[in-house]
Amino acid sequence: MSPFRNFVRLAVMLALTLVGASVLGPALSAQESMRTSPYTRSAFTEPRVEDGKLQLSLEEAIIIALRNNIGLHVNRYRRAESWEQIRMSQGIFDLGLTITSGAFSETSPSATAIDGALIQHFEGQNLDLRIDQLISSGALVSVDWTNARQESNSSFASVNPSFRINMDLIFSQPLMRGFGSNATKRNIILARNNSGISVETLRLQAIDTVQLVEETYWTLAEAKAQLGVALESLALAENLHEMNVIQVEVGTLAPLELTQSRVGIATREEAVLRAEVLIGDTEDRLRQSLNFADGPLWDTEIVPTSQALIDRIEINVEAAIQTGFASRAELRQQMLRNKNLDVDREFQKNLARPRLDFQARYGFNGLGGDVVIFENFFDPNSPRIHIPGGYDDSLEQITEGRFEGWNAGIVFAYPFQNRAGKAAVAIADLAYEEGQSTLQDLRLAIKTDVRRAARAVKTAAEAIDLALITRELEEQNLDAEGKRYENGLSTTYQVLEIQEDLSAAQSRYVGSIGAYRRALVLYFKTIGKLLEENDIVLEDDYIER
Repeated sequence: MSPFRNFVRLAVMLALTLVGASVLGPALSAQESMRTSPYTRSAFTEPRVEDGKLQLSLEEAIIIALRNNIGLHVNRYRRAESWEQIRMSQGIFDLGLTITSGAFSETSPSATAIDGALIQHFEGQNLDLRIDQLISSGALVSVDWTNARQESNSSFASVNPSFRINMDLIFSQPLMRGFGSNATKRNIILARNNSGISVETLRLQAIDTVQLVEETYWTLAEAKAQLGVALESLALAENLHEMNVIQVEVGTLAPLELTQSRVGIATREEAVLRAEVLIGDTEDRLRQSLNFADGPLWDTEIVPTSQALIDRIEINVEAAIQTGFASRAELRQQMLRNKNLDVDREFQKNLARPRLDFQARYGFNGLGGDVVIFENFFDPNSPRIHIPGGYDDSLEQITEGRFEGWNAGIVFAYPFQNRAGKAAVAIADLAYEEGQSTLQDLRLAIKTDVRRAARAVKTAAEAIDLALITRELEEQNLDAEGKRYENGLSTTYQVLEIQEDLSAAQSRYVGSIGAYRRALVLYFKTIGKLLEENDIVLEDDYIER
């Protein structure tokens, strides 16, 4: 087999390998739809309005908020952009094809007698093709196919017109600066890490949305329960006043007692008014977090339908801290940033190295065309012999591998002071150390957050039990005082005071339940499990395969 055929076989195999690497190598699944979004497993579609009131469960509120949140929509687009950044950075491994074509014509005066013409005229055309491919080691592999035609009016031009073909395999491999997969794929690695950061950013946005909705939802549920406490307290005061009226009419009670009971009613009416204002403000905050469009829903009363009182959870603080370390999106983001800083640090060290490149070329040459020779070379007036030829002659020489050539060498360059490179390495090292310190500080903050949140959950649970006991005791106390009042052993003022104590105990009980639910929300956020606790999955079509 001729050397050319060996060369062609090698070139074809190399081209197929390079094409395969660029097509089948690290790539991303391309999806036309952008479905990167959180979702919950629910058949809920639209808010339910019954009897003029918006019946809203916690799950429904979360779904509406995630669906309508503008920040989430913005972060979905940013997630898609980060995915495209990966594909863009992978473009360095795309197989390249370059085609160059041109023509020229030139005349010049003759300088010597052997120029072959008093006025020389040259013209020609060229068509060149190059296929190049970067590989992960940093090497650039190229296959060049050059074709040139040239014609001259010189009487001494032996081949005129001439057709020259060169076919070369060119290989250039950095051995120090720019060597290695990490240096070559640096931008791809950074883009992948940034893509992971964008996922965590989307997750954080979803977590913040769910936290806001849950806390506002339970605050509204508590406010409505507090209104119930205020109305119940008002009813007790009104009942007491009615009893006073009857006793004053029959003459068993002094009229002054009516003033006391009226004061009690007025005080309870103020408490009802404050509770109603709080409900209205909280409903508006919930509507805002759900991003309701202008319309009737802004004037529709919201009725929370989810049960506030739930079973207590047991918390293993050390296990919760480890869960937080493994699940917190902020920590994963910082870890990915630190990976980027480490990649950049190694890249700057690579750039600071001297340049040492190995370069090699192997190829074949061909020349064809009309051959014109003198019978007597030393007598330009002697008869000339014309042998017709053309491009095929040059191509035949290439295919038969008659004329081959190669060269190989080393290129070395080194900036003696290299201040820019050394400074860049120092800056990258400092940035990496800063990132590690930030990561350590974040871990400490997460540990503190989890411990505080776990303590808040435990305290809120104990507060429920204590408030329940207090409420039961206050109910017994009021019942006893009521009997004393009926027997003339107590006054309206004393009964009102005990009624106030009961209302305060009921209010603390209601507040402790709301505080427990909000403490749970914060706890699950601090351990990074708030989405999972609400059965929310982060769906992402932009995943590498």
